[in-house]
Amino acid sequence: MRLPDTCPGPTFEPVHGFSLAESVVVEMRRAIVNGTVLPGERLIETDLADQFQVSRATIRQALAQLRVEGLVDMRPRRGALVTRMSNEAARDVCTARGVIEGWAARTACRVLTVEQFDTMRSISGQMGMSVSKGDVYHVMELDIKLHTLICHCEDNGYLLERWQSLNALHGALLASRLAYYNYDPVGVVRRHRVLVDTLATRDPDRAEEAVRRHYIAPFLEGKPDLYQVPSPDDQSMTGEENRSSRQSSSVTRRHTLEFTPGPVPDGVPS
Repeated sequence: MRLPDTCPGPTFEPVHGFSLAESVVVEMRRAIVNGTVLPGERLIETDLADQFQVSRATIRQALAQLRVEGLVDMRPRRGALVTRMSNEAARDVCTARGVIEGWAARTACRVLTVEQFDTMRSISGQMGMSVSKGDVYHVMELDIKLHTLICHCEDNGYLLERWQSLNALHGALLASRLAYYNYDPVGVVRRHRVLVDTLATRDPDRAEEAVRRHYIAPFLEGKPDLYQVPSPDDQSMTGEENRSSRQSSSVTRRHTLEFTPGPVPDGVPS
């Protein structure tokens, strides 16, 4: 069942599977990370329940999980909205992730095998191809896969749990970061291979520093607005740019996603 094109907000296809709430979470997470659903956009329970053909209770459960992941805000009298992250919050997420993973990198650089380093370089290449195709969600999945190899080297379940809790939110930030760099696949591959090559030196201090810089380099480079998603009402836009942005937003909200049941990717919170 599809809602009429005149209905505000994004449209989704019905979902099927063992856990309906999990299925809704996966599909909505994908839409948020890929930018199909825009920051600040309202997520109306009744509309989503009709589109996914599930109960409102299932939608509430899914929204609660997305709120835990930081992708959705719950506002009094406004309901659920896609999170519009401030630069300060983005910096805090990147700093926390860099500190946690940096500690794990001290162990990882000593225990990762040559074959695992080659796997990480291969993943970097796949990320570049996904960037070229504009598939931000797959870039996020590959990014998580690469960095999970680092974090799994540290035998600290609490550390890994805290790191994984930031996966979805970091994925949303990754989309803004790729857009800022004009979706440059060469740059994505280079930044990750530099990280892998540094880990391969087997130097714990260099490894930890490399991971931290990997996450917070944009802030160190004096680019504090890296993760600021411009609004279509941004006064810096020309009239033509503003109209184009509004048209693009309108098309995006009417976009219909095709849901394909399947397992949640490893490392992606569900």
